[in-house]
Amino acid sequence: MSKWLKPFLFGIWGLLLIPLITPILKKWLEENVLSDPNGLATTVFSNAMATTVFNNLLALGQRRWFAFALVFLTGIVIGVSLESLIRKSDEKKASELRSLGTKFRSLSDNIKVRAASSGWPDNVRDLKPAILSAFISAKKFDLWAPNEHVYQLPDASFLCEYFRCVGKLLEDEHFDQANSEALSWKPFLDKVKLS
Repeated sequence: MSKWLKPFLFGIWGLLLIPLITPILKKWLEENVLSDPNGLATTVFSNAMATTVFNNLLALGQRRWFAFALVFLTGIVIGVSLESLIRKSDEKKASELRSLGTKFRSLSDNIKVRAASSGWPDNVRDLKPAILSAFISAKKFDLWAPNEHVYQLPDASFLCEYFRCVGKLLEDEHFDQANSEALSWKPFLDKVKLS
């Protein structure tokens, strides 16, 4: 949607609301502003002039096409607003998924460095909170994530590759493929003999 279209639609819609609030505005002006016969507002706008303007606005609000235009434009404004909210929500989700992909890749690199030495899973004990957090975040986005059984595997290669492959797809914004990739690791974990 172009940058100027949304403000333009809201402006037109706002103008169409004026005849609807005219009775309230007229009553308020008569009681508060035009009630003083010697006041500045009464000098600038005569009571007859104000009455004419308000009567014309009231007459405009009574036209059949006006009600149709107001309902039609209200629907468009609601639709534009919802579309804008959905787009912002999708952009936020995409950003969070890219961030999760970066976290996955970082964990993969850290685990790979530590996997060179022996001592799995004790050599990643300090990474366990970050790994658990990554699993929880993945599940929040309906991505399959392994459970704590990965620590019973003979080595860290499964976890490294899972984080690397799924993380790369998330970073590259291939979210559907990342979901399929994550799910493809489930049967492998189920078949692997736990130590």
